[in-house]
Amino acid sequence: MAEKKGESEKEKLIQFIETKNTPLKGYTLIEGFPDIGLAGTIGSRYLVEKLKFEQIGYVHSRVLLPIIRINDGMPVHPIRIYASKKHKMAIVIAEQIIENILAAPMADELVLWIKKKGISRVISTSGVRILDGKSVYAFASNESSKKIIKKNNIDIINEGITSGVTALLMLKLKDNNIEAFCLLGNAKNNADYNAAAEVVKTICLITKTTLDVKPLLEEAKKLEEAIVKHLKTIESTTKEAKPDSSTPMYV
Repeated sequence: MAEKKGESEKEKLIQFIETKNTPLKGYTLIEGFPDIGLAGTIGSRYLVEKLKFEQIGYVHSRVLLPIIRINDGMPVHPIRIYASKKHKMAIVIAEQIIENILAAPMADELVLWIKKKGISRVISTSGVRILDGKSVYAFASNESSKKIIKKNNIDIINEGITSGVTALLMLKLKDNNIEAFCLLGNAKNNADYNAAAEVVKTICLITKTTLDVKPLLEEAKKLEEAIVKHLKTIESTTKEAKPDSSTPMYV
């Protein structure tokens, strides 16, 4: 039986691997996966750098694209976990778009990890494009979370459609009655640092964290260029790996 259990664990599609056993009970978790405008990804990286978060682990999957970013002369995991004891916050940040095949297992494993670590609140990030709309919109996992959104004067999306890993994550958090908000930066560009700054401001508002976002408007141009280049490399690699649909088929 022990051998079968080991084989089952080895075949697990998503694994949360902690390199440091950091207590996270009562922490707020920020999810920064790539989406429209990359507001959450850019914003999460800014929080990690400016608030001196420490990397405590990473997420492994055998079906992630085999593309690794090199930073300071060393490879880095495409999905990483950070924490700040001072601010009682953790961040899961991804630099690869989460493919549909990974969306459900990623949401499932993330919620299991959240419950295991005793994390009390989740702030998910995403993007939206609404012409002449507000800077940030939100929706909640439950009624108590919705009250916090209203208390902080954040515009709620009452009706709409969302998709991807963030959508499934929020649904799982609702099913488990975990306090959660999804913040959607209103993005005009593929990498919108203004939207990222607004998302960071809103995160700071909810968590009562002090952080100057003005440098983000200057520094995020460099961040966005790196992220966009990275994602374009992944996209082109994916296209090259797929068979050309224009190639004639002979039978």
